[in-house]
Amino acid sequence: MNGTLASPNFPHPYPARLQCRVDFKAPQQHRVQLVFSHFLLYHPLNLSNRNCDAMDSVTISEGTKYKVGTFCGPGLPRPIMSSGSYLSLVFRSYTSGPHVTGYKATYTFLQNFGLDTGHQVEDQRCVFEYNSTSYPSGEFYSPNPGGTYPRNTVCHYIFRGLRHQRVKVEFRYFDVEGVAPCTAKSDSDYVEFSNLPTQELLSPRRCGRFAPKVVESDGPFFRVTFRSNHKLDGKGFAAAFKFLSKDDDTSLVQPLSVTTAVAVVNTAEEPQCTTVRVKLSTRTSEMVNLPQAAVDSG
Repeated sequence: MNGTLASPNFPHPYPARLQCRVDFKAPQQHRVQLVFSHFLLYHPLNLSNRNCDAMDSVTISEGTKYKVGTFCGPGLPRPIMSSGSYLSLVFRSYTSGPHVTGYKATYTFLQNFGLDTGHQVEDQRCVFEYNSTSYPSGEFYSPNPGGTYPRNTVCHYIFRGLRHQRVKVEFRYFDVEGVAPCTAKSDSDYVEFSNLPTQELLSPRRCGRFAPKVVESDGPFFRVTFRSNHKLDGKGFAAAFKFLSKDDDTSLVQPLSVTTAVAVVNTAEEPQCTTVRVKLSTRTSEMVNLPQAAVDSG
C-alpha cells in the first residue's frame, strides 16, 4: 500500500497558524517509509533543518518517546523509515508567504525494508539470501537506503556459493554509528561477519571509524549482520559483492544507484487540520484528505 500526502493548499503557499497531523499504522510485519519529493518551508535565514524551534516545521516521531527528526526551511529530508509499525507526521506553520509551498511526500507500508536485491527469506524479518547461481554479483545495502537506517533493527545478508567458491565484499560507503570495539557498553550500532551458519567464530565488529573496506570469506558461506540500537542514527552502508572461484581475483562491480518509490495527500484550502490515521488495507494506493479526516481510495 502506498499513497501521497501534502501540506494544505499544495502546490500553493500554505496558510499561517496551522497544525496538521497524520498517523500511520501498519501490521507489525510492515514498516512505514516516507519519501519527500518537495519541501519548502518558511525560514527567516533560509536554512535547512537548523534552529527549527518556533519555525514552520515537519516533525516525524514514533509514539511519545522517540522523535525521528524535525525538519524546516528548504531542502528535501532523506527517506525516513519507522523502527516498528507506527509513524506520525506533524506539520506546524507560524507564518506564510508567496513562495513557501510546503511539502509533498509518499508513504509506503512495506515488508522488505526498502531493499530490492537478493531473496528475502522471511517476509516478516530482515533476512536476505544471495545464491551464486542466481546472484553471481551485485550490491546490498542497509535498511532504508538513501536515508538513515531505522533503530532497533537486525538484518542478515546470507551468501551461499558452490563448493569451490568464496565471496568477496567491498564496502563503498560506511556510516554506522558507534565506537570501537562496537559493543553495547558504548551504545554502538555495528556490522559483523561470519563464515559459519551459526553465530560462532564471528569477526570483530565494525562501526564508526572502524570501517571495513574489503572482506573475503574462507569458503562458500558468508553472513553479514547489521544491528542498530535505540539510540544512534547513521546513513548505513552500501556494498558490492562477487562470488569468486578458488583462484579468481577479478574486480567487483560498481553498486547500482538506489531508487525509492513514492505516494500523495492533498489538503483543503481551509486553515484547519485534524488528525488523520492511515491503516494498511488491501488497496494499493490511498489519498489522505486531512480536513475530513478520511482516507479515500485512489
